[in-house]
Amino acid sequence: MTERKSLVDLMMKRKQDGELIPLTATFELTHACNLRCCHCYLENSQGSEDELTTDQWLSCIDQAVDLGAYFATFTGGEIFSRPDFLDIARYALKRGVFFALQTNGTRIDAEMADVVRDLHPTKVEISLYGASAEVHDGITGVPGSFRKSVKAIELLRNRDIKVGVKTTVMSMNRDQVQPIREMAAGLGAWLSADPVVMPGIKGGDEITSYRMDDDEYREYMISQGWERATGKEVEDLVRDNDRPDRRVLCPSAKKRFSVSARGEVIPCVIWRHSCGNLKEQSLESIWFGETMTRFRELAFEDLEACVGCETYENCVRCAGLAEIETGDYRGCPSESRRLSRILTEIKDKTRRKGG
Repeated sequence: MTERKSLVDLMMKRKQDGELIPLTATFELTHACNLRCCHCYLENSQGSEDELTTDQWLSCIDQAVDLGAYFATFTGGEIFSRPDFLDIARYALKRGVFFALQTNGTRIDAEMADVVRDLHPTKVEISLYGASAEVHDGITGVPGSFRKSVKAIELLRNRDIKVGVKTTVMSMNRDQVQPIREMAAGLGAWLSADPVVMPGIKGGDEITSYRMDDDEYREYMISQGWERATGKEVEDLVRDNDRPDRRVLCPSAKKRFSVSARGEVIPCVIWRHSCGNLKEQSLESIWFGETMTRFRELAFEDLEACVGCETYENCVRCAGLAEIETGDYRGCPSESRRLSRILTEIKDKTRRKGG
């Protein structure tokens, strides 16, 4: 039996070893879900027999903690679709892991809200795609899902559980962001809106058709005040090559990792490059293995498209999206390039006006 270490011991170990010790983990417990969201990057995959068992997830938690991780996010699919989810979460709590939950909330009633309270999550993030049943249910494909999700937020907040509302901004709900924000605030929650629609893991093109077009994106950026955000000059990175810039050098594989429902250790749920499988290898051997090491060694100079890019300062590059689009995690994803171009145009226009 591996010797159990205290949280302080693990934090000290991470401080001594630097970035080779992961800080956080994302556990994608299942692909099963009771909703059919049109934009789901899992493309509404369902749970299968080859997903990790209860014991395998408990072993994964043990290995993650022993490696130095002390914060986790449980996500899916829908985490409450797993009959053993509470057993897994309670074990993580017992091991001293701080964790957040990502759920659609439709399976949280008053009794389950009491159970969640006793899990002491750092926060619960609930997906909401509209401020009305018509919009939200139209996106989830399940009538009544809006009512259940909103009720879950109310139940959790009544128990003083921190709740964040997450939404993906698309053409069909771009006018809903402010109403959702106001609704969330009224419920005592906050809103995190993500306007990037990711391609599906099966390679389908239908999901990306829900992305906002250039004009819609321009209007959205202006409405959210993006033109007031400051960027980072390329020259600064050239002078400081070891600094992992958040916008182009992903911290995944350096400070965090993810585990898929089937046991694949991946940099994140979008960057789904398998670095090894926990059914065959230990987490430690995968984390210090050849693939993860190669990802960690990525430097700014390796991103040839970024070095001379005129819109770099306003870019939020995703290595996972780059690999999906170009086949190379070092590449330049066209969606990142499109958004940085639009934002650069907006900022240039604002500066010319003296704004």
